[in-house]
Amino acid sequence: MPIIKKQRHYVLPVRPQIYRDEGPQGYLLRLAEANLLSAVELKSVGISFDYALFVGKGILVDMAIDPELHQFVRYISELWSSETRVWNTQFSRFCPHCILDKGYWRVEWELNFYDVCHHHGVWLIDQCTSCGNKLKWNRAQLTRCSCGSILSAEQSKPCPTNMTDIAHAMSVKILRMDTQYLPDVLKKTDIEQSQRLIRYLGNYMSQASGKNPLKMRHAGDLNQSWPVTSLAAAVICNWPNAFHDALSKLEKNNRTDGRPSLNEVFGQAYHYVFKALKEKPFEELRRQFELWLSDAWKGGLAKRNKRLSGILLEHAAWIPANIACDFLGISHQRLDLLIREGAIEGETHVSEKGRRFAMVRRDNLQQVKDHLFGLIDMTTAGKLLGLQKRRMRQLLTLVFTDAKKLGTSSGSPWAVSRLEVNKLLELSENLDYVSIPDEGCISLEHVLRYWSWTNEDIAGLIISVKSKEITPVNLLETVSGIASWNFKETGLKNWKLKNLNGLGTWLTITQAAKLLGIKEQVAYELVSLGYLQTEVMPKQVKRGTRVRRLTITNFKEKYIFATQIAETFGCSPRKAISQLAKLKIYPISGPTIDGARQVLYTRTEELMRIFDEVENVDDLKLELHS
Repeated sequence: MPIIKKQRHYVLPVRPQIYRDEGPQGYLLRLAEANLLSAVELKSVGISFDYALFVGKGILVDMAIDPELHQFVRYISELWSSETRVWNTQFSRFCPHCILDKGYWRVEWELNFYDVCHHHGVWLIDQCTSCGNKLKWNRAQLTRCSCGSILSAEQSKPCPTNMTDIAHAMSVKILRMDTQYLPDVLKKTDIEQSQRLIRYLGNYMSQASGKNPLKMRHAGDLNQSWPVTSLAAAVICNWPNAFHDALSKLEKNNRTDGRPSLNEVFGQAYHYVFKALKEKPFEELRRQFELWLSDAWKGGLAKRNKRLSGILLEHAAWIPANIACDFLGISHQRLDLLIREGAIEGETHVSEKGRRFAMVRRDNLQQVKDHLFGLIDMTTAGKLLGLQKRRMRQLLTLVFTDAKKLGTSSGSPWAVSRLEVNKLLELSENLDYVSIPDEGCISLEHVLRYWSWTNEDIAGLIISVKSKEITPVNLLETVSGIASWNFKETGLKNWKLKNLNGLGTWLTITQAAKLLGIKEQVAYELVSLGYLQTEVMPKQVKRGTRVRRLTITNFKEKYIFATQIAETFGCSPRKAISQLAKLKIYPISGPTIDGARQVLYTRTEELMRIFDEVENVDDLKLELHS
């Protein structure tokens, strides 16, 4: 069997007390020096910086005498064993003024990225000027270099103020003092998280950062760490403005042609914030990153990006054109026109594959939306549509059913919805412009000026274009609005003929009765009872009351006559009414209800089910018995 050598533990004759701000490596070296041992020999006899060991060997005073010292040593002991990357075990740094005053090694000096003394405002020293070597932890004496040079005699150099501020913040973290007066980005982080933040800001905010800037081979070397801490200090001490400025510079220098993405512009600097710094104490960093994105980022923000919060996507200052179109309820062509007119601030980009896309600012979209969806006066609407004031007044209530007066007096101006005006303007957005109409074509502007069409005919034509019953072929570039619509002349005449024969948009009561298959008097009854909606034409229009063809379609979808039910069942209307009453299905209009001649039912789900399943009156009786 192999011989297992048991480690021998010695009781040290000299046991100097630990100071409340002394570092673990500095104390072990001071403890070894006091007992005439080297650091290696001290470790070989089983002495390490361990709270339980110090208590067991009597190195610490009784807890009742100094409980705060016990708390400090316990915390540093746990941190020493659990967070090894916090400590600078590579080289030994010091402040010559503190060494002269105190004679021991401060705990802050042993931390990575603690590069200056915040007490004296000078850079720390990690290299002996006598021998030129880096100061290491395996030397024989705490306050002397391995060459024998006295460390307190080294000459110090003053450091920038923001470096002392960040050093003070790290001192507050390691000594667990009040963080109330620290920068917001450091208030909730512990010492390890603070170092990660410094490493991130000092590396990724640099224009010269490499592919993997966080990988520092010699972070303990002051020559390697001070550029990182200096940049991080400049950002942290002017938080968050300096952070936003640094992001803007990165965005400007790394922007690529075409549609920029966060990954292309920021690379790991973006991923690291939302992946490696995802703990709650870093929420201030993520929040400021998102605020910068919402205010300055002009690239796309996709909802599939799970790292970005929903609030950012809802409040980003620059948003894609398709989101702006959805918000405004307009087409891409209309949005391009608003951008060209200067109503919306936007930028157009071209990708590497030649695809064009636009980004617009969100901040004035609500104002534009209010303008687009609000009410505008009749004169403004007429100018947008290319109609003269007199003609606009005549067509107003025919084309815009929601037009209303902005007052109670007879002289109050009329107003219409800007949205409805926009819908008319958008009908021809995809059409080409021509300088003169093609052969056999004629513009609406020409019809308005020279043809003897009534206002009812013009309004019917506009509504027919909306319903795509007739479509313009192109636009006349010398005319604005809908007056620029160019139609085939034969198409216009055929449309007019259909309109006169009751096949157009507007119908007389007589024509409506024929479509419904009822007598004219019954149609007038339906109008008076409110089941058939009509519109009264202005005085200048002949045959004043009209019914829209769409109204007839809506009526057929909502109501059904008893005569139609009886015809389906193959019985008399009276018998059908009687059988339906037994099923508790009753009419809404008729001789015994409101004096109407025809019995009328609402197309309820129950009635339609019976209407679809029952073929004759005998089946209706079976339905009743079942």
